[in-house]
Amino acid sequence: MQNVTSLPNMTSTLQLTGFHIGKFPSGWEYPRHHHHLFELLCCLGGEVEQEINRTTVILRPGDWLLINAGERHKSANTSPADYEFINVHFDLDDLEIRSLLGAAPYRLVPAAEAAGSERLGRYIQELRELTEHVPEGGAAGAGTPLEDKLLLQANILLIIREMLALIRVQGEAALDAVSVTPSAADAAHAIEERLSLGLSDHVSIASVAKEMNMSRSQCTKLFTKVYGLSPRQYVSRRKLMLAKEMLVKTYLPVSEIAERLGFQSASHFSRQFRRWTGYSPTAFKPRHQGNALVSHVPGEDRKNAPY
Repeated sequence: MQNVTSLPNMTSTLQLTGFHIGKFPSGWEYPRHHHHLFELLCCLGGEVEQEINRTTVILRPGDWLLINAGERHKSANTSPADYEFINVHFDLDDLEIRSLLGAAPYRLVPAAEAAGSERLGRYIQELRELTEHVPEGGAAGAGTPLEDKLLLQANILLIIREMLALIRVQGEAALDAVSVTPSAADAAHAIEERLSLGLSDHVSIASVAKEMNMSRSQCTKLFTKVYGLSPRQYVSRRKLMLAKEMLVKTYLPVSEIAERLGFQSASHFSRQFRRWTGYSPTAFKPRHQGNALVSHVPGEDRKNAPY
């Protein structure tokens, strides 16, 4: 008797545009800024003052801080000791993960709570070992073995996973202030469904808002609050995910993929795909596509089912 367990199909992109382990002396500061990435900080030694939207948070050894994308913040080491840290700027296109990560302007996980995860200590130690060979002030670049780069990304994902678990454990009280009503959540899901079904038809947030008897501003704010990204960002991420699937899993030419995703031309699609990934569509395609590839378009069967 055969016993087979099937796991869900998962296509998710991790973007790491900044990862640092180091220290800053007393008096160091970084001016107020914002970016469209999540920022995860761990204080390894000393302390640092983080000001997020005029709210001041002090990080001490063992504390973790997750700052939501788009939040204005600045940093300063006002203590006499060096501030030692791990800092990661990242993004993920998984909507459920983004919804939890972006549920509040920031989430502080104190050292006492972080200590409840034995895995975090192991992941940090492995990150330190992976970066030991990098000269002080240098960067882990072309000289880093491929397997170490993969291990680095894996550790970052595992740390994010632990942060998600710790945020959940913080309890419903921390989420009450940012929760949405069931009717608002239903409206956001309806917006998402309309955007998802209109990926190839140039559906606009203005038309969706009109269909739901909402202003464009209301529609955008509601969607962003529930999903952690704007409708425009959502459409871009969905198109990127489908583009990757079609490039890897089908025989479709780039021109047809561009048409199915609603781009004006293959060249327009190619430019946008390169902006998204740093690669051209043809470079992203596997060099030797085997018999496992099909002409069925991933996601096409979802048109009659909720996303």
